[in-house]
Amino acid sequence: MYLDKAVSRINGIKWEEVGTIVSNGDADLGCEFLRRLALFYKNECLRPQPPMFSNIAKLLGDIDNELLISMYCNPKVLEFVGNYQYLSKIFEFYIQLSIYVDNKPQYTEYLNVYEPLIRILERGGFFVLRPQELEIQNVKYIPLNGWYDRFVSAEPYNISEL
Repeated sequence: MYLDKAVSRINGIKWEEVGTIVSNGDADLGCEFLRRLALFYKNECLRPQPPMFSNIAKLLGDIDNELLISMYCNPKVLEFVGNYQYLSKIFEFYIQLSIYVDNKPQYTEYLNVYEPLIRILERGGFFVLRPQELEIQNVKYIPLNGWYDRFVSAEPYNISEL
């Protein structure tokens, strides 16, 4: 159920529009991703890792479902993410978590961690995630040194209208 939704969502992104729409709201989406990720680490009492390496399913104990997005995504997705390893990783993490949650629904809430990054792409924006930075293209640069401490107690960003 969750796997089908995740794959449909990724495959449904209008890849020809990604990176063509600049919106200040995308900065809030990027910050909300970091806030949600920090809360995941806090709630699960785990030592925070850099966002680029935060495979939530694996951190929750999934050792069976490492996968390649080529098993799930259409050629448009694969062509686009072929140039962006970090995007491929985020999608792999999201799909892997959706498979894990299909079997362990008590972790459903953590699917929302990756949601803001997916929404940036759905809105036509673009982001670059590196080990030490999250850049929302043409909108905001977020250094990731000390990211956990900055976002773990942050108020939720209002992204309901985005």
